Amino acid sequence: MNTKIKISLLSLIVSQYCGSAFADTPEMDEGANFERITVTATRQESLDTDLAMSVKGVGKDELALDNGQHVAESLNSISGVLIDQLSGGQGHKAAIRMPMNTGGYYLYLQDNIPLQSAAFFNHNALWWSSFNSNVARMEVLKGAGTALYGSGAVAATVNILSADIADTPQTSIDLMLGEDEYTKVQASHSNKLSDTQGFRIAGSYLKNDGWRDHTGSERAEITLRHELELDDNERLVTSFVASDLEQEMAASLEEPAYSNDKTNSGLTPDVLASDPLRKTQYMRLSTQWDKVDGNNFYSLIPYYRYRTNDYTATWNTNMPKVESEIQTLGLLALANFEHNSGSETTVGMDIELTEGDLLSYQPLDYEGEPNWKGEIDTFVEGEQFYDDTTQFINISPYIQHKRNLTENLDLTLGARYDYAKYDFDNHLGVYGDIGHGRISLRNRSDNFNHLSPKASLNYHLTQDSSVYLRYANSFRLPTAGSIYHLTTKDDGDAKAVDPETSDTFEVGYKANWKTVSFDSAIYYMDVDDGIVHAYNDDGQRYLTNAARVIHKGIEASVTWQVNEQLNISTAYSKSKHEFDKHEDEDLEGNEMAAAPDYIANLRVRYMPTFLKGFTAMLEVQSIGEYWLDDKNSQDDGNDRIEDGYTVGNLKARYQVSKKLAFHARVLNITDNEYVQEASYRYGKTKYSPGAPRTAYVGLSYQW
Repeated sequence: MNTKIKISLLSLIVSQYCGSAFADTPEMDEGANFERITVTATRQESLDTDLAMSVKGVGKDELALDNGQHVAESLNSISGVLIDQLSGGQGHKAAIRMPMNTGGYYLYLQDNIPLQSAAFFNHNALWWSSFNSNVARMEVLKGAGTALYGSGAVAATVNILSADIADTPQTSIDLMLGEDEYTKVQASHSNKLSDTQGFRIAGSYLKNDGWRDHTGSERAEITLRHELELDDNERLVTSFVASDLEQEMAASLEEPAYSNDKTNSGLTPDVLASDPLRKTQYMRLSTQWDKVDGNNFYSLIPYYRYRTNDYTATWNTNMPKVESEIQTLGLLALANFEHNSGSETTVGMDIELTEGDLLSYQPLDYEGEPNWKGEIDTFVEGEQFYDDTTQFINISPYIQHKRNLTENLDLTLGARYDYAKYDFDNHLGVYGDIGHGRISLRNRSDNFNHLSPKASLNYHLTQDSSVYLRYANSFRLPTAGSIYHLTTKDDGDAKAVDPETSDTFEVGYKANWKTVSFDSAIYYMDVDDGIVHAYNDDGQRYLTNAARVIHKGIEASVTWQVNEQLNISTAYSKSKHEFDKHEDEDLEGNEMAAAPDYIANLRVRYMPTFLKGFTAMLEVQSIGEYWLDDKNSQDDGNDRIEDGYTVGNLKARYQVSKKLAFHARVLNITDNEYVQEASYRYGKTKYSPGAPRTAYVGLSYQW
């Protein structure tokens, strides 16, 4: 039987079996310890069965066992979540209730604060989190976000949560070494300055040559956290995060290169000679004020955020340089009121002011190949393709009310209104056709607004189980680049597009028995007003809202504490993503490209009683087949379908004493040759090869 099919069947069997066979299992001596508390939905601690939505997390113990070089190594253990690490570096794509994509359908947070502005969305945003130096937990809210979250919270909200201040002085250092000259050093110190305040400082340095040519990376980060108790019910938490990343750039491989040498960079000698790099710096300063006054809770989070992102666009033959600098001032304000009836109301407002400077220019003289007309496009060093500043203002009030209809049934209603304005200032000084197929726009402004209603019912079957029904509307804004950086095929006078909107319908069931935890959901997500390219009568291309996509699927996860030595968890999802409407009518009814039929993860943990402090974990990650293009095409009898992959990982941690621990992991233990991602475009199939067997070892020391 195909290995991927085995994984799928095993996941479903375990899910079904646990739901019936273990409901009456006698309690273990110490009982199972399941992750049930989350904060992402409301910014306050909530029990899983009190939430009418699918929220799953990865806790501190699991993060320590994974000890990953990338967030994907832990997040992929959550049902329906696939974070696709790009070329072994720090970048990523995501497939959460969506195909693998780089679109702005996800909201990435750290400590409830957005990592980036929706107006300048970057699919790699998680590399700006402090995952490598100070993380206590990671959570994923699947589907449209609550009323607390706006643009981008369409398919999922991912929240990286930092560690609190330690109650006693604590210092730790962690060293990890691996193949391909991999080195990661982490250090942290936390201390109480007095009975009312304390701090934590943490930092990390990572260097990796990469298993493929020209995929090396180097990253450093530092985080500071200060907590001040103003009184028993009021506190201030100030955080500072800064990071610096330099990463070499590679490309996917065409069939000959993939077959001959999977370590090939996929870049031409001319491109390699320019040593294309991506460099990004990031900084965020925030202060969170929380106050509890009787049954009421108040929270204010002002923040400042800064980032750069400079790279060579290696996918263009002339290799233009792209530079950006984005600065944000923001405020997250929230108040929660508990009423005598047992109901509660949350009101809040998010305010963001962002300014983005974007520049693209030609770094060297370049003469292109003749086109079909025999014309040669010549690029001259110093030519500018765009140079502009865009100011973005976003104001978003929201309200959410939860009411007990009966002793066991809760109703939650919410709504969020988002107003966004773009002011575009072009510094080029020339307008219209500027050559090389590009046009330069005059200064302009664009406004967007959207109302997102939410509603849910949550019924407590028992103290530890619940079933819920949920509806949530959400949206995503077009980015500044998609509106203002156009080509001569674009109609520069085209009306600004509206936001993409989505409606999510979801039903779920959660249960926590004595030794088994079970979580499942069935969802239907309708994404309407999809932003696509269309053409006018003159052949000019413009952005318009002309697509409707249906996403639907099932998700299930089970954790089973078999006994004190053995723990098994499985996560499985099966989905379908289809075009219901499209500007290209030939695509209607087709499945979207890069949408795996299923995503499965199985983890078996062994904690032998004869070796106290030792934990070993066998992990199997598997994804199903998917189309390589939206046309679901066949060419010369060759199906444009990728079979997916299955890989196994082995991880271990030995806590020798309270101070000393050793850890190791081997990824792709069978050294399976597999395609991490493939696509079919312009008559060519391109492959991103998966990493071969790779080993890492390290130690942690804490005092």
